[in-house]
Amino acid sequence: MAFEKAKGTRDFSPQEMSLRNYVFDTIRRVYKTYGYQELETPAFERWETLSAKSAGGEDVSKEIFRFTDYGEREMGLRFDLTVPMARYIANNPMIPRPFKRFQIGRVWRYDQPQAGRYREFWQADVDVVGSTEVEADLDALGAVVASLKALGFKDFTVEINNRALLEELAELFEIPRVKCPDLFRCIDKLDKIGMNSVKKEIADKGIKNVDKFLKFIETSGMKELEEKLPESAELAKTKELLKASKALGLGKWLKLTLSMVRGLAYYTSFVFEIKVKGMEKYGSVGAGGRYDDLIGVYGKSDMPATGCSIGVERIIEIMKERKMVDIPKTETKVLVIPIGNTFKDAAKIVQQLRDAGIPSTIDLMKRGPSKLFSYANSLGIPYSLAVGEKEVNSKKYTLKNMESGKQEELGIDKIISKLSN
Repeated sequence: MAFEKAKGTRDFSPQEMSLRNYVFDTIRRVYKTYGYQELETPAFERWETLSAKSAGGEDVSKEIFRFTDYGEREMGLRFDLTVPMARYIANNPMIPRPFKRFQIGRVWRYDQPQAGRYREFWQADVDVVGSTEVEADLDALGAVVASLKALGFKDFTVEINNRALLEELAELFEIPRVKCPDLFRCIDKLDKIGMNSVKKEIADKGIKNVDKFLKFIETSGMKELEEKLPESAELAKTKELLKASKALGLGKWLKLTLSMVRGLAYYTSFVFEIKVKGMEKYGSVGAGGRYDDLIGVYGKSDMPATGCSIGVERIIEIMKERKMVDIPKTETKVLVIPIGNTFKDAAKIVQQLRDAGIPSTIDLMKRGPSKLFSYANSLGIPYSLAVGEKEVNSKKYTLKNMESGKQEELGIDKIISKLSN
């Protein structure tokens, strides 16, 4: 019987982990430069936390990995990092505000695997809790944009919209606000299933008067919005965000897209989606928005909040496809080779290298130099260091560049200096 990994999950080789850690470390560094503090929450939550009406919504509840623990309590694996964070804030209401948090972690959804979409995947979130100002939305969005730029992305677009504004627009087209959550969940599938299928799903939910509304959001922009809703406070807020984005150097990335709505039920106004040009097959590589009512679901009062998330898997898939970064096969810099009965001496040498911060390993199988040279090459280790009786007596060791084949006899201090550069 062959034991296979579960559908929608993956194993990551050491070389793949080098790339993933490069991405994680880059995002973490940028988020910290924007003043965000790292938070960690449990991988699983009580079912009532994840399935709350204003959390993910009915469609997402069907995607949660649900289980019963040994105490007969209903649990679920987190489907995003926002809901656990909202529960955390509700549990810690006295936390200083604004609370600027980031979290990088894995989440799970029982979804159909496809390009860049898995059942176990990683997200990298930033959120601002406690501010209603558009500058808070742009601060979180700015951290994500800066992270993408740091990873080498230049050709991406940040689509923005305002769900509260869309609700006003829907009413204008005689669609009741109470129908908007279902309507928006259907529209959110537009890129995946196309307009005809979206219209069918909308009809199946008993929502009428949608044709003119759908045509408007597909073909209209700010000018048409100003004509339809000249007195709208939400429209004024949207214009304020777009104006502020230019002052903060984000305007070149932003594009008002009325047909982009985001499907999660907890979004209350602004929503964002980030797409890389020419890589539309992967869908959005980042998304987020404002969710002013979510924390109140888990606590005694509402608390304004906004955030944005990077879809790590899709980012990495695009980076690999475009060959955007050259990651070495291994971080190990040198293989120390004991020759004869010199293991104890070689072990002291490898410890000196490690103490100097040079990633080093030593042969543990008592193989000959030729086999060890092949081993080093197969792992991509750039140097080998031979330690034999002659080297021990002279205190000069044979350092070999595995790519060029060049060999040098050097003392340990010079070896450390050379490998530290």
